Amino acid sequence: MQPSGQEKTKKATQTDDTLSRLASIGQIAAGIAHEVRNPLTAVKGFLQLLQREVSHSYLDFACSELEQAISTLQDLLQVSKPDLEDESCIAINLCSELESLLYLFQDQIYRVQIAKKFRNSDEIIYGKRNQLKKAFFNLLKNAFEAIPNEGTITIEHYRVGDIIYVIISDTGVGVPKEKLQLLGTPFFTTKDEGTGMGLTQVYSTIYQHGGTIDVKSREGIGTTFTIQFQTK
Repeated sequence: MQPSGQEKTKKATQTDDTLSRLASIGQIAAGIAHEVRNPLTAVKGFLQLLQREVSHSYLDFACSELEQAISTLQDLLQVSKPDLEDESCIAINLCSELESLLYLFQDQIYRVQIAKKFRNSDEIIYGKRNQLKKAFFNLLKNAFEAIPNEGTITIEHYRVGDIIYVIISDTGVGVPKEKLQLLGTPFFTTKDEGTGMGLTQVYSTIYQHGGTIDVKSREGIGTTFTIQFQTK
């Protein structure tokens, strides 16, 4: 069933609002990240010099934590300025890419069932392959991590009119209703250990490719991400 003109306008407005919010937050966060990364890199360098003279577990721990902090800041800078990545747009078969990504989670198959519902599997879109693969990897990773014990992840792919849909659902812990609007915001996460950068990259990449992303979730039931790409 094709969405009505009113529904399309509403979705376009929601997308513009989300893009504006992400852009504003991203610009502020990127500025902070740039200013913080430089002194942290300098501190890391001095600690490494100190390690050559003194061997101590505290120094090893400090270097490890600094490396993690610098890596997080670097991720934020890359997400905030995705256009800086020199990658050409090519024809992409999303079904093939999703199949290849699932191989990366073979160690989880023993506890999480994968239900693939791929239709119109020969359809292609044009975009930056590595950015899109990273985005779908982050979505799948979140889905697996949302399931604490056993559960199911369902992946759907189909075309309706000029739109290709990719839907990723999990039977995980879900997200509280009042926090759904914050998904995709840098440093917002519902995980005990996380930075929120994974979903920030997802939202940024989907929007950069002219797509839309919608999320529905219920606590204790699971979460569903619906991504739409225009083929024309």
